Parts: sequence; structure tokens; C-alpha cells
Amino acid sequence: MNVPSDTPAGRWSRRRLTLLGALLAVVVAAVVTLVLTTGTDDEPSPAAAGSGAATSTPAAPTPAAPSAAAPTSVAPVAVTPEPTGPTADADEPPASLVPVALDQPAAVGNGITAEVVALEGIDATAVGPGNVSGPALRVTVRITNGTAGPVPLGGVAVDLASGPELVPASPVGDASAAPFTGTVAAGATAEGTYVFSIAPADRGEVTLSVGYQAGAPILVFTGSAA
Repeated sequence: MNVPSDTPAGRWSRRRLTLLGALLAVVVAAVVTLVLTTGTDDEPSPAAAGSGAATSTPAAPTPAAPSAAAPTSVAPVAVTPEPTGPTADADEPPASLVPVALDQPAAVGNGITAEVVALEGIDATAVGPGNVSGPALRVTVRITNGTAGPVPLGGVAVDLASGPELVPASPVGDASAAPFTGTVAAGATAEGTYVFSIAPADRGEVTLSVGYQAGAPILVFTGSAA
């Protein structure tokens, strides 16, 4: 039986259909939500999976054992022997040894000794410019080499002075002068002759100085040459 739609009964039928449609939509939505929720609960979430796994903490690195220090190579220290002759400092004047008598030998202390073997008053004849002829002393010195090796004599220095003030006497290039030259072998002796201009009145006290090598201690002889 058809009910007119504009009657109260018709209007109620349309309302009931609308309510049934809305109810059906709610049911369908509920079913879909249930299905989606059930599928999601079956799979563990990444957070849940991560919470179930054992967490491994990386081990701290073990410090390396200190290596033994390599031995340091120490260069050998050269030992400088004590000087036996000339002084090491060229700017420092050589020391003068204790004076001895003119007729006594003098020793350096390293094997070298010296002595005055002749002391003569002469009239010197000057040879060469700057030399003056006249009264002079001719001195002959002997050097003995008591060392283990040859000793050069080219640097021997012989000087003469007079009086307590040690007034220097000038050397004279007399023909009889024969200074030290060459070398003296171990255990051997050598002689050198020197001439100095000095008046007879000044010979009461003379001082003769002999340096056998540059920088070596000075051998000193003193006494009367009158």
C-alpha cells in the first residue's frame, strides 16, 4: 500500500529510512575501524620492538700501554789532556818560573830543562841596520829535551835585562850570534848563542829569561855577569 509522502505516515517513513541509513554508516565505520585497529595491534611497533631488544653499550677503548722510552744515545765526551807545554790562552802571558842562579839549570816541569853554558863580555860588531857596535854580553844557552818526542826550537825567545828595575838590554846582530833553529830530538840537547848590548857597569845584576816555546813557562836565571 502506497502512503502519500505528504501525509504524516509518509513523512515518518522517510525519517525512518534516513535513520536506518545513518545507523548503517555508523556500523560500517565501526567495522572498518575495528579491522584497522586489529591489524595494527598484530604488528609490533618499532618502539615496542626496540624496547624488547637488548641495548648494547659500546665498550670504552682500552688505553694503550705506554711504550718503553727508547734509550737515548749519548755521544762520548772527549777528554782534553792537561797541557804540558804552552798555555792554552794565547792572550794570557806565560808565567815566569822561580829564578835560579846563572850557573844552575832550570826546569819547566815537563822534561824540558835549560842552562847557561857560557856568559862572555865582548866588543860586539854590529851587522845590519839598527845595530850598535860596542860592549856586549854573549850568552850561550843549552836546552835539553827530556820529553818523549822532538821539540821545535824556532820559537825560542831569549832576553836579557839589568838591575833590579830589569832594564832591557838590546840584542846585537853580531857575527857570533847563533839563535836556536830547527828541532831537538827526544833525549838530545841543542845550543843557541845570543849577543846583548850592555855596558860593563850594568852587569853586576843581570836577569836572563828563556822561553823554549811560545806560551810556555819562562825559565829565569839571575846573578852577576861582571
